[in-house]
Amino acid sequence: MEKIHFIREAKHSTHALAWQLVGQGIVMIFLGIVIILYPQLLILFFAFAFILIGLSSLVVAYKIRRFAKKFDTFFDFFG
Repeated sequence: MEKIHFIREAKHSTHALAWQLVGQGIVMIFLGIVIILYPQLLILFFAFAFILIGLSSLVVAYKIRRFAKKFDTFFDFFG
């Protein structure tokens, strides 16, 4: 019975993924049409993407540095 349960879960996961891809495809087609009609949106899209990537990089760098400090203080106890 465990095998049948696994097959049902795999089928459900595949079905959900397929619908997610369909939704993503529809959104991308819509965005493509809107960008063809209003090319200024493409510039705005890339500007926001670069800002988001920059902010994400700063947050990740901060978290890595904070973790590295905790890691160093932990090993300072051992000599």
